[in-house]
Amino acid sequence: MSTAEISTNSVNRYLARQTDGKPCSLVECAIGCLIESKADDNLLEDGLDGLDMASAYGEMTRKRKALAGMEEDIVSAASAGIDDQSTSSNTTSSKRPRKRGKTLRPYRLDSEGRIVFLTPQQTAWFIFYIDKPDCVLQTKKFSKKFRRRFRMPYPCFVDFLKKVKESGFFSQYQRRNSAKTPPSPIGLLLLGSLRYLGRGHTFDDLEEATAISEETHRRFFHRFIQYGEDTLYPEYAIAPQTAEEFQTHQHEFAMAGLPGCGFSTDATNVILWNCTHNLKQSHIGFKQNHPARTYNLSTNHRKQILHTTKGHRSRWNDKTLAYYDSFLNRIHEGSILQDVTFFLLERSTENNNESVIKRTKYKGAWWIVDNGYHRWSCTQAPGKSDMYRPQQRLSEFIESMRKDVECVFGILKGRWRVLKTGIRLHGETAADRIWLTCCALHNMLLQVDGLSEQWNGEIGLNETDDLRFTPFALQRLGEEQMQQFGSRQHELESDETVRALVDGNVEEGVDDGAGGTEVDDDGANLH
Repeated sequence: MSTAEISTNSVNRYLARQTDGKPCSLVECAIGCLIESKADDNLLEDGLDGLDMASAYGEMTRKRKALAGMEEDIVSAASAGIDDQSTSSNTTSSKRPRKRGKTLRPYRLDSEGRIVFLTPQQTAWFIFYIDKPDCVLQTKKFSKKFRRRFRMPYPCFVDFLKKVKESGFFSQYQRRNSAKTPPSPIGLLLLGSLRYLGRGHTFDDLEEATAISEETHRRFFHRFIQYGEDTLYPEYAIAPQTAEEFQTHQHEFAMAGLPGCGFSTDATNVILWNCTHNLKQSHIGFKQNHPARTYNLSTNHRKQILHTTKGHRSRWNDKTLAYYDSFLNRIHEGSILQDVTFFLLERSTENNNESVIKRTKYKGAWWIVDNGYHRWSCTQAPGKSDMYRPQQRLSEFIESMRKDVECVFGILKGRWRVLKTGIRLHGETAADRIWLTCCALHNMLLQVDGLSEQWNGEIGLNETDDLRFTPFALQRLGEEQMQQFGSRQHELESDETVRALVDGNVEEGVDDGAGGTEVDDDGANLH
């Protein structure tokens, strides 16, 4: 379409709207001004024959540019704060500038009294814990305070920080961003995450201590707990799969008179303060009025966590949790630990009514639970209605050994305060990741303190030197009241048992499942 045709169409549209006098565009408005100034009545009656179309289009273009320039002047004047009543109605309003709030970062006053904001490298955390810790590292007070504040020894923190830097999870916190801004010190971010877990602080508290924004701390913390779930937990929480791996866990139980047992299991709750409304009803259990997540945990006698489930609804009981625990179900089904063997002493009566103690071989592992769990052949709970005194003593002793898992719950919630005061992050995924990260850090600290190794000492007689090196639950074996129940070999149950052992009436065999005793290398299956 030519320029003359465009101009002709614009003028014709203007003449067609002469009845209402309202142009529909800026071009028609310019054409109207041109026609009214140059055309007389004869030209309008004769149409467009007497009007030079080229000059009309040129005049229209000049007026359009003039109007555009006027519009730009008005917009620039409005942005500079000039109030022009005559032009404000003919121009469009510009975008309102974004308001910036005052920062609340830590600051100091210079010699002239002016406020100078601190950088992360100028904070006390960076100076004492990252930059120059050698000046106070040798003091015992610094070591104790650092562990109390961040829940791990300072040399362990240095190694852990090096490990975090080498991990691919935190590469974005070790390079400049697109604006070439240097990254925040990853050491301060890691200290902030440990303080959040250890003392239940908020991200605003971490901003006050590190001069790093709380949003940066929040993003790093979510990345850190994901690292704890994907990397730390599989590395430090290792469940036994074979008899060789299970041997080290059942060592203390065998010395205490419970051969074949390797761990104890129970569940605990962690409060969720920001649970979504659609899950709130199912997460309110029968022990508290707040929504919570329930975790089933298995630990050995050295307080080392072997396995834990991800979070479930706190309304579920122990039996339901056991069905969703893959580690317990695999043992119950015989998929793992089927090659574990142990011996139990059983008393039987021969044809001449003489009591004989038989050493029976069993196959498969078992663990200690409370009375809320299933009564499987691989679970053992304390008795509730035992009338015979030796059975009562056995029940009390099993109950005391079951307290290992209760002690672990107390250690976890005492060391990582966020588990005791409640998790304030949104979503169940973040809560589960926090739990798994705390369990992994718990096992890591056991290795650092040297408490995860197998105990190879001897059971003492509750003397001062013995109590220092003997596990607490095994100290009862040295008491006189326990000597009638069981000694170090768990072979004394009654006076008849003692006489049978003295006479040498001890036979070895394997329970065939029908009450008899037959020689069998495979042993009886607990599952």
